[in-house]
Amino acid sequence: MKSTKPSFARATLSVAIVSALMLGGCADDGDLGPQGPQGEQGPAGQDGQDLTKPARLSRFATVPVGAEVTGLFKTDNGELFFNVQHPADDLPAPENDAAVGVVTGLDIDALDERFEAIAAPASQSAESQTTQAAVGSYQVLGRADDTLAGAVPFGLGGIINAANDTELKQSQDPDFNAFIPSSADGSTGYLFTAWEDRPGSMTRLSLAKAADGTWDVLDGINVNFAAVLGTMINCFGSVSPWGTPLTSEENYEAENTAQWNNPAYTSGYPNYADVSLLKDYLGGTFPNPYNYGYIVEITQPEAAAPVPVKHFTLGRSAHENAVVMPDRKTVYLTDDGTDKGFYKFVADNANDLSSGTLYAAKLMQDATNDVSKAGFDIEWIELGSASNAEIATWIADYDGIDETDYVEGATSYIADAEITDWATNGTGDDRYAFLETLKAAQAKGATTEFRKMEGIIINYKGAANKTVPFMYVAMSEVARGMSDDSGDIQLEENRCGVVYRFGLEADYNVVRMDPAVVGGPYDSTAASNRCSLDSISNPDNLLVLDDGRVVIGEDTGNHENNMIWIYNPSGE
Repeated sequence: MKSTKPSFARATLSVAIVSALMLGGCADDGDLGPQGPQGEQGPAGQDGQDLTKPARLSRFATVPVGAEVTGLFKTDNGELFFNVQHPADDLPAPENDAAVGVVTGLDIDALDERFEAIAAPASQSAESQTTQAAVGSYQVLGRADDTLAGAVPFGLGGIINAANDTELKQSQDPDFNAFIPSSADGSTGYLFTAWEDRPGSMTRLSLAKAADGTWDVLDGINVNFAAVLGTMINCFGSVSPWGTPLTSEENYEAENTAQWNNPAYTSGYPNYADVSLLKDYLGGTFPNPYNYGYIVEITQPEAAAPVPVKHFTLGRSAHENAVVMPDRKTVYLTDDGTDKGFYKFVADNANDLSSGTLYAAKLMQDATNDVSKAGFDIEWIELGSASNAEIATWIADYDGIDETDYVEGATSYIADAEITDWATNGTGDDRYAFLETLKAAQAKGATTEFRKMEGIIINYKGAANKTVPFMYVAMSEVARGMSDDSGDIQLEENRCGVVYRFGLEADYNVVRMDPAVVGGPYDSTAASNRCSLDSISNPDNLLVLDDGRVVIGEDTGNHENNMIWIYNPSGE
């Protein structure tokens, strides 16, 4: 999600999306009309959804110049929360500060399928400098550095040390939102917001809905992560079926552990400066790299002091987010970045992610490289089984290592040869599956070619009662390992990304992945808006509505203003 990742720049990476099959012209008001990825038939239509009408894509909202859309979250009452992350510094105040907010006057699940789509803002216009929605109004609940009348002394997005007495930095990067209701009608509750920084952070706001439909902020706290030695780059997430937020540590360097204690490593995300700031967070103790890069469950979310639990069992990677299926045991996980894997975890016991088995996907591509047509069959390769407690003992083996142990060309941590020996000869324990997850997946023969695999999501009720038996994932772009002529994935490059869909089997396994919304065309010569304004660019956060429509948020530099779109596979 972050625009500051070393592997891409905000001005050059972002990718736009248009429907895979353009069945008609695109109106410039943002309503694509009767067009869509599969039309009446096609790969996504083979799993049972009624696609007798062409799909439809309509622009719902836009955010200020320089900002990306993060934190898409829908409540049971259809309230839509989302954030404005890192808007441009030169915007007029207060629009130049990141915002955490909600759309008032809207039930997103009841949104008219033929709502009037909002227009893309004209360059330099007043509309381009603020947040606008086609229906309802965007209410800012708080902005970066806002103390909320003293409730959050260091301000929203303040990264505080473990002792809770020193601010290490101020973040402009709110990401994941989770609203946990505290009343039966959902009119009060707690809004958890992750801050995607190095170290990471999370705030909790106590909210109450007023008679006029707006929200009052009653109180706020910073969630204390000292018990889990802090967090790193808290990205997107989800809420478990048992009502706990699951925030993701997007550790881009999870497969580059050898560089963790290298004082000269300046290009990483995190880099050595970030690791040093984490050292400051810990009061001077050099951090163990194997403590960072996990899914963090916020247990007891309504308590005065919520309790974070790091689930080592779900593997160590650049987690974008995890989504738990209605069986309360199966979890799917995406890994953001270049040449990454796709993972599944099956817990030993329902409602408990502390032990289970981790798998990595092996893909078999259809006999075409056309990104609008090529789907994939999926097999799952078992990586290992363990518990949090067991993995914690493996992590402890690497405590006490610091910068003085670094040797150029060597590693102070797990060596590649160890992983190869484990995968080939069965030597050693399963620590490699959980501490060096991507390298373990590669060694076991899984597919590790994904490029910018972002939000993955279901509609929980629809998946449980089979009315919406689908899971969706955003692939920000199809490039690099996905578009070369080797490996399991060999597609045409698509700089404008793809939203893929998976059919959920009765046991919530997935064995098939097909394109649902496919981007393009991309104009590399355009000074701005290199991806068409008539469709999405760099899909990132996703939501699935109760009727199966998909909400798609952008993280792109190929649109001057990032946008939120509504994709309707039924074509209304």
